[in-house]
Amino acid sequence: MSSLWDIINIPFGYVIRFCSMITGNQYILALLVFAVILEIVLLPFGIKQQKNSIKQAKLRPKEMAIRKKYAGRDDNPTKQKMSQEIQELYQKEGYNPMGGCLPLLIQFPVLIALFNIIKDPLKYICQFSDSTISQISTIVSAYDSEYKFVSGNTIDLLGKMKDMGWEYFSEVEGLSLEAFNNLPNLRIFNFIDLAETPNLLASFNFSGEGFFLTQSAILLLVPILTFLAYFFSMKMTRKLTYQPEVTDKAMGCSNTMMDFMMPVMSVFITFGVPAAIGVYWIFKSLLGVLKQYLLKLAMPLPTFTEEEMKAAEKEVNAKAEKAPKNNKSGKVVRSLHYIDDEDYEDTAARGKQRREALEAQKAEEDAAQAQAPKLSNLFGSGFLKKDNTEENKEKQEEKQAKKQATDKKEKKAKKSKKKADETDIANNTDNKNTDGE
Repeated sequence: MSSLWDIINIPFGYVIRFCSMITGNQYILALLVFAVILEIVLLPFGIKQQKNSIKQAKLRPKEMAIRKKYAGRDDNPTKQKMSQEIQELYQKEGYNPMGGCLPLLIQFPVLIALFNIIKDPLKYICQFSDSTISQISTIVSAYDSEYKFVSGNTIDLLGKMKDMGWEYFSEVEGLSLEAFNNLPNLRIFNFIDLAETPNLLASFNFSGEGFFLTQSAILLLVPILTFLAYFFSMKMTRKLTYQPEVTDKAMGCSNTMMDFMMPVMSVFITFGVPAAIGVYWIFKSLLGVLKQYLLKLAMPLPTFTEEEMKAAEKEVNAKAEKAPKNNKSGKVVRSLHYIDDEDYEDTAARGKQRREALEAQKAEEDAAQAQAPKLSNLFGSGFLKKDNTEENKEKQEEKQAKKQATDKKEKKAKKSKKKADETDIANNTDNKNTDGE
């Protein structure tokens, strides 16, 4: 796998070596120069992407007219038909929505190659042989018993060499004094080491008296600045490039989430790689914004007046009216959906009637849903209450009517029983009087 990546790693290693030499072996400046060179190399793709954005922006009036034609209809058949018309418009005008993805695809392997080069600078930048690297690692391991060499990770080894000095490596085969003096300097101001990986726990020294910042705490600036630079670049790129109108709320929410999630992911990545990777990421983000700003100045996006928007809407509607009423077979095409029915002369009335019926039904359902029983605030009242809706009123009236009927029957039964009792008493009295006589 490493040999496969070496196809990219070795040429880029030569480029970073050149950048290091012209900057006095200052690694942070070498990364900046490399980022500038890479942006210049990718400039033709940026120009193509800007032209693609201009082409899409020119289609905006017609695209908005199509969206307006289907406004207010949120069912799936409508969305599919609208998307189909927009795609047909793109194809007719020669616009490819995927045309701007190539620069992004190119940058991904570049970032992986850069990670391999920064992690293994003695091989790709200094161009030392495996034998020379093995001798250096043996000397460093003897000097520092806690150091353990990991193949393919010579950035720590480079830092140890700079700290120990030339006298320890004077007898290493393949290593000259000139080559040692030209080793990339990974330190900034002699206390920020780009070879180290930012570590949150190692940045604080906890003791009984509290916690104190260590020297490694300065590296926490790399993830913080990476987040700010990435977030700033994404926001500015959206402003400097054409962004189609988002009609779907879910899509708008997704874009907002991406503006935060991508910078957050970059922070997690910078906590697992040498600080030099994060520094390059910062340079790349800021230079990307600068490049996009210059492209917008040189190739501005078109703007449209309200009259031009209305003219495009009239053109789209006129084409829809002139659309053929029959298919190639000569048979009238009828769809199960009212939108397609409205596109054909013999079914237009039926389609319109069906649409109005569906809209009326939806309005009734919305009204019924609005009058449905609502749950009160669980946290405010502590228990659930039902709203006094029309449905509850009807049930209460029906229950009250049944109760009144039952009460009426009970009263009537009691009255009949009382009358019967009075009759029995009267009969008993007459019988006693007859017996007395």
